Amino acid sequence: MRQDNLWSSWDLPLELGQFPPCLCGPNPRRPQTPPSPNPPDAAGLGRPDPGVTRILRLLTWVLCLSGGFIDTAFSQRSTSLQWHLPIDPEARMVADACDSTGVLVPSIQPMTGWNRPPQLQPSEDAFSGLQVLGEAKQVTGEFSAQSTAVGLGAEGSWNRRGHWHVSATRWRLPLGFPLAHEVGRHGAMNGLGQASLLSPSIASVDRLEGAASWAVSPSVSLRVGQESHHWGLGGRSLFLDRHMAPALGARLWLDAGIVQYTHMLLRTKHLEGDTLQRGWMAAQWAEVSLGGGWSGALFGTVKWSADHDVAFQGRVEPHYLIPFGAFRPREYILGSTDNALVGAQLACQTRLRRGQWFKGYGQLLLDEFKASELFGGESWWANKWGVLLGVSSTSNSGKFAWLAEAAAVRPWTYTHKTQPNSYSHLHQPLGHPAGGNFVEGRIWARMTLLDDWTLRLALLRRAQGRSEGSDEGLLGFAAGEMPWRPYTERNEDYGQVWLQGARTDVFRLELDLAYPVGARYDLPGMEAFVRAWVRLEEQESPGAWQDPWNASRIELGIRQSRVMDERNW
Repeated sequence: MRQDNLWSSWDLPLELGQFPPCLCGPNPRRPQTPPSPNPPDAAGLGRPDPGVTRILRLLTWVLCLSGGFIDTAFSQRSTSLQWHLPIDPEARMVADACDSTGVLVPSIQPMTGWNRPPQLQPSEDAFSGLQVLGEAKQVTGEFSAQSTAVGLGAEGSWNRRGHWHVSATRWRLPLGFPLAHEVGRHGAMNGLGQASLLSPSIASVDRLEGAASWAVSPSVSLRVGQESHHWGLGGRSLFLDRHMAPALGARLWLDAGIVQYTHMLLRTKHLEGDTLQRGWMAAQWAEVSLGGGWSGALFGTVKWSADHDVAFQGRVEPHYLIPFGAFRPREYILGSTDNALVGAQLACQTRLRRGQWFKGYGQLLLDEFKASELFGGESWWANKWGVLLGVSSTSNSGKFAWLAEAAAVRPWTYTHKTQPNSYSHLHQPLGHPAGGNFVEGRIWARMTLLDDWTLRLALLRRAQGRSEGSDEGLLGFAAGEMPWRPYTERNEDYGQVWLQGARTDVFRLELDLAYPVGARYDLPGMEAFVRAWVRLEEQESPGAWQDPWNASRIELGIRQSRVMDERNW
C-alpha cells in the first residue's frame, strides 16, 4: 500500500479548504394530513409583499455581522473538496491532486478526510468555528412566495487522524403540486429528507447531517454519521445517488493508491401514514487502476427489512458485515429473500494536450436477470437492469466545464416485495432519482464570466412509463417505475416492456447566475443569485396516477448553501 499519501505529508501546509456540503437530516415528526390531490391554490401562497425585502435584508445582516464574531476560517463555496458535482471547480482540484501523487480519483463521496493527498486534507484545528448557513429568496412564477433556510455548521480535526463535521438547517419552502402532496402523504421531501406541511402549500424541513471519521492507518479509515452518499463519477449514479435523503450509517474505507475499497452499512426509514418501518442496507465498492487513465470498479449491495425478517427480527444480519466478499452468494447460502444488486463501472480519466481534463464513464446495474430470459425476447419482468453512460470535461483554466450523460433503467428495477426491502429510503430512491422504467439524457455546463460571475446551465429530457390509476395506492396498472411499490403488483410475468404504462415526456431547463458577495465579510461562500427554471411534462395517453406537472419559476436572493442539481424547489 502507498505510505506517502498521508502521514508522511502531514507536516506540509494546508492550501485548500474544506467543509462538507450543506446537506442535512430527518425530522422525526409524523407527516400531517395529506392535502387535496388537486394542485394547491396559488392564492394560498400569498402575493408578494414588502416582507421579502425584510427577510432578505435580515439574512444579509446576519451573514455579514457574523463575520465579526464567528470564526469562519473554514468558510466555503457552495461545494467542497469532499462533496461536489463533476463540473464544479473542486472536481478539477481533486483530479490534479490525485494525478500529482499517482493515486486514483475516488468515485466515493463524501471523500474521506485524511486518506487523501496532502493538498486535499482538512485543517488541523479541533474546532474551526461556526459557519452561518442559509438561503433567502423571492420566488415568482406559477405562484409568488418567499423561501428561507437558516442554519449553522461546524467542523474540526484532531491528532491528524480524526475529522468531524455537523450542519443543521431549517427550511421553509413554498411547494407546488405534486411536491406538496408528497410531503403531506409520505412526510418526505424530494432531495431533502423528512418534512411536514405548515399549510397546503408550505413545507417545513429540519435537516441535520454530520459525521466523524478516524484514520486507523495511512490507508484505512472509519466513518460514522448521517449523510447522503454518491458512488460514481457522473452527475447521476445507478448505485447510490447524491439525491438520496441522508441516512444513518457507518463506512470502512481502504486506500492503497491504485486500489480502493469501501464497505458501508446504512439504516433506512420507510414512512406510510403513521407507520414507520425500518430497513438495513449493506454496500461495497472495489475499484482498481487499470493503467493509462483507465479504472474499473465492482459494486454490490443487499437490502433487508429490520422488522419482517423472521430469522433476524430487528437486528443486523452479521454475515453482511464481513468485508471483501460478494453479497449475493451469502444471500443464497442464507436462503433469505433479501434484495441483492450487483454492478460495475468502467472509467477513463486523462489530461488532453491543451491541459483540459476529460472523463468518460459507464455503469451497469444488475438487479435480477436470467440470460435465457434476457435474450428470449418475451420481456420477462425480472430482467431488471440499468445502464448509464457519460462524458465530462474541464478546461485547463478551470473556468469552463461540461457534462453529457444518458441513462436507462428497466421496469421493476430496485423493487421488492415490501418497502423496507426495496432500494429506497424515505419514499425516495437510493439509486437513480428517476426510479425505473425510463430513458433520459442530460447536459450540464458551468462557465466563469468576468472572473467573478458563475453561470450554470442544466438541460434534462426524460421519457418514462407511469403507472395508471386514481392514486399511488390505487393502481389499475403498475408500470414498475416506483422502487417502493411491491413487484407483486405486476399484471403478468411477461410482456413487461420498456416505457410501459402512461408514457410521460419531461423537459427541464435551468439557468443559474451567481456572484460572490461575502468575501469582504470573511464569508466567501455567500453569493447573490438569480435562478430560472422551467419544467414541461406531457403524457401521450391519459390515465397516469399523477397528473402532468408544468412549472416555471424565477428565484432571486442570497445563499450560503450548495446549488443542488435538478431540484424543483
